[in-house]
Amino acid sequence: MMSRFTLSRVVQARFWVVLLLMAGGCASPVRTDRVQYEQSDWISQTGLTGLRMLSPNYDLRVTAKDEILRQYLPEFMEAALVEYQKVMPPARDPGEKMIIYVFNDRPEWVQFTLGFAPNHTHIYMHIHTGGYMDQARATAVLWDIGREHTLALVAHEGWHQYLAKCFPEPVPAWLNEGLATQWEGFDIKGERPVFNSAGNYMRRGHLRDALSAGGQDGLIPLAELLAMDAGYAVVKTGATVRNYYTQVWSLILFLREGQVKEYTQGFRRLLADAGTTRMQAAVRAYRAASSGAEQYSSGEVIFRHYITEDMEAFKEAYREYALNLVF
Repeated sequence: MMSRFTLSRVVQARFWVVLLLMAGGCASPVRTDRVQYEQSDWISQTGLTGLRMLSPNYDLRVTAKDEILRQYLPEFMEAALVEYQKVMPPARDPGEKMIIYVFNDRPEWVQFTLGFAPNHTHIYMHIHTGGYMDQARATAVLWDIGREHTLALVAHEGWHQYLAKCFPEPVPAWLNEGLATQWEGFDIKGERPVFNSAGNYMRRGHLRDALSAGGQDGLIPLAELLAMDAGYAVVKTGATVRNYYTQVWSLILFLREGQVKEYTQGFRRLLADAGTTRMQAAVRAYRAASSGAEQYSSGEVIFRHYITEDMEAFKEAYREYALNLVF
């Protein structure tokens, strides 16, 4: 699957020592080898009891019962943030710690969501595995779906949260979701994660299925993919939602890995402008200067401006890359 999250006996022993030391009371400082955080008892606004962990950049509020997962979260998210910042250095200071909720199960998550985001529950209730990042509050709200899957999910939603907190302008969905999927694959080295985008075996399997299927269950046409909003994918089921996330994962992987110099250079320019007024200005300039641009979605305009106008050549190069990736 997305990772092989099995802590070594040494690491597990360290966590259990920490847990024993914590047994004497709340609001005690906890230390791992790299990240210090403060832990205290926490009660949600709906009366759920759990732990609150304050690390340098995160405010983690957790009712999940998996103790190893809970104690690993601060280290994991601080490591993920370092990787986020490498890909897109922040355009502004987030101003406060980023809040992430991890509930024990879906009923707890539903109970909290109904009060936390009542205007968006018609979308969020379509989610049956995992959770969401509420854009208005830049807050991730998840539930435990198994240790390795939960960590992959929190890394994915953590990326969305990072963009919401640290960038003033929206990012096209294909880029936002595609980059979010890059953090789903990871290995554990010592006590820290090492992110490995290509080692996302769930996405690899879905890509193989899409390439083999063809038709409605096959790859989504590029122009349609670039126009899609992630919220549209959420309310769909089956192959549509799987293929959306799988394709944006492999699309970004293709652009990052430098298979075609022209595309990689354009992708770097895009990352430098993404989430800023420069990208918005580039979109306006492209539409003003290009005849027929009115027929393109904003996502496609951004792709054409930064990556390539030759969509057919790109599709051929991407398909060849995708086939080599999974077969």
